[in-house]
Amino acid sequence: MKVSADNIRYNLNHLFQLVFEVTDMCNLRCKYCGYADLYEGYDERENLKFPFQRAKLIIDYLYSLWSKNQCENIVQPILVGFYGGEPLLNVPFIQEVIAYIESLKPVGKVFRYNMTTNAMLLDRYMDFLVEKKFNLLISLDGNKEGQGYRVDVAGHDSFDRVYSNVCLLRERYPEYFKEYVMFNSVLHNKNSVESIYSFIKGTFRKEPIISPLNGSGIRKDKLENFFQTYRNYSESIQEASNCEAFKNELFIRNPETRQLLDYIYQRSENVFISYNELLFPINQSSEITSGTCTPFSKKMFVTVKGKILQCERINHEFALGQVTDSGVELDLEKAAQQHNDYVSRYARQCKSCGHRKACVQCVYQIDDIHEATSLCRSYCSDGQIKQADARSLVYLDQHPELYRRILKEVSVRG
Repeated sequence: MKVSADNIRYNLNHLFQLVFEVTDMCNLRCKYCGYADLYEGYDERENLKFPFQRAKLIIDYLYSLWSKNQCENIVQPILVGFYGGEPLLNVPFIQEVIAYIESLKPVGKVFRYNMTTNAMLLDRYMDFLVEKKFNLLISLDGNKEGQGYRVDVAGHDSFDRVYSNVCLLRERYPEYFKEYVMFNSVLHNKNSVESIYSFIKGTFRKEPIISPLNGSGIRKDKLENFFQTYRNYSESIQEASNCEAFKNELFIRNPETRQLLDYIYQRSENVFISYNELLFPINQSSEITSGTCTPFSKKMFVTVKGKILQCERINHEFALGQVTDSGVELDLEKAAQQHNDYVSRYARQCKSCGHRKACVQCVYQIDDIHEATSLCRSYCSDGQIKQADARSLVYLDQHPELYRRILKEVSVRG
């Protein structure tokens, strides 16, 4: 479905998350980092810090939109995120941004803050993070062996320092730790899903977010290194010491259960994203949809160099605008056209794809997107989808208790 400038303006008015790349500096040199040698498509790292005045220009731009479109008695939450590099290397910027936001007159928004951190400097700044009730996502790949790729500038292991800082946070602020702290872990050949889950759940009583290495944007000369480091998520679960018990504990983090959840979600026709969709159902049978987010429907990401993107996960070449010392340059008509041009390249494939009603593929994650013969890597025929559905039903027949658990325990949040 084509988007228009008005669609993007609506998204900006109802923005869920504004994320600043606080700095491109980092005090670790993780071997698999998305900004390291394995990958391409990002701006060169130059040890920069985001200038506060440019952040102020972005906030003022959005604030002006929100002021003009404020609805009386309606308050919408918005997350202000701080990303890196390592964001705790530029805490003065974060403090200035928050102080400025909190100095503004209310415009129907309630601001909350989040951050992804490697926790190397957590002991210095935890008081501030707790005071502002940051939702904190800590990067930790499990035990000391699993943390082996997260090394400092000198090549030293980071585990002892990170572990000590996380334990200190839990000791000083147990209620905050319980409510606001989560863990993110990267799966690779030095750990496993079981070792990560067992360590973090057993030590901190938290269920980590576990992700395999990103398979998009790999440098061609680094493919061998990538595959040496990569570990498949599903295969790692199968290697668990007690596979069935571990799958039961993982629940929807187990890919087979997740596939069953998706089957129920897609086929029940009783799931609604919003009240509007429930009350005013839209016939989308003729629409060709993509898993690519429309610009700013989920977030706005601003790089340390001022590029404005819809997400931190896509190459910087796909920027929709920029903020400079002179102001915000964001042409909504041009942004809509750029989005439509890239998505439309796959329209013919979308029409015959079995995933067309529930696509999750972002076109910006297709490595050869600029090639005339580019193919969507998530394309499935209707026959393949039917086979996947059949596998889900077989799995449900083998594990009938999952139907009740999915209905009772899974919350779908926007």
